[in-house]
Amino acid sequence: MVFEDTILTYLKVTAHSRPFLASCYERIDHPKVDHHAFHNAERFIHGLNLGEEYWNAASHTPLSVKPLLYYYGLNHYLKSCLLTVDPGYPATSKVLAHGLSTRKRKKQHYRFLEDDVRIQPHGLFPYAAHHLFQFDCTKEKVSMDELLRPLESMKPIYHYKNSSQKTAEPWPALLSYFAVLYNLSMLVRYEGEWWGEMEQMRDREDYVFIIHFLNAASEHIPKLIAEWLKDQFLS
Repeated sequence: MVFEDTILTYLKVTAHSRPFLASCYERIDHPKVDHHAFHNAERFIHGLNLGEEYWNAASHTPLSVKPLLYYYGLNHYLKSCLLTVDPGYPATSKVLAHGLSTRKRKKQHYRFLEDDVRIQPHGLFPYAAHHLFQFDCTKEKVSMDELLRPLESMKPIYHYKNSSQKTAEPWPALLSYFAVLYNLSMLVRYEGEWWGEMEQMRDREDYVFIIHFLNAASEHIPKLIAEWLKDQFLS
């Protein structure tokens, strides 16, 4: 097979997605390769298309909407990826939850980098972490700073932040993006007053880091998804 401009474009054709999925299922010795490749092809393509549509929509929306669109776009991308390693996904409703949680009410003098998310035992996050990256987080919660600091795309802005704090063991980049986008989407949904004030007071450190992160996410997440799928394609 010959790659087009990107693997994301190439695999959004049924004639390409079915043999791709079949090769993925053969690799894991699944007993119903052709059956699942046939029935999952449209779901796989639909996830890639929805991810792209959310991404395109995010580029034309105000800041207050971008985190939601990027978060749900990444959800759809990851669900398509999961179909390559788990033909029966989703087997139960448990795996459809976010898999993360955060404080609903923020404390006074809230700072984004100091905020954290809690990892739940069930849901998309832990399921994708285990099945896509063979990564099982041993921590109950992780801060935004711990997630952002190791990202290659965040190094330029951390260069100007005076801090001697050392990195935590870095997560797979897509999982870090997922967790940070989840937290930002929760801020948009439930902390509208804080979010609106942050947009107006643009001199805050929170604003600088969030804008830089969202710009990086818009560029890097589709590339990371494409790289993951390409690894599956070539393995």
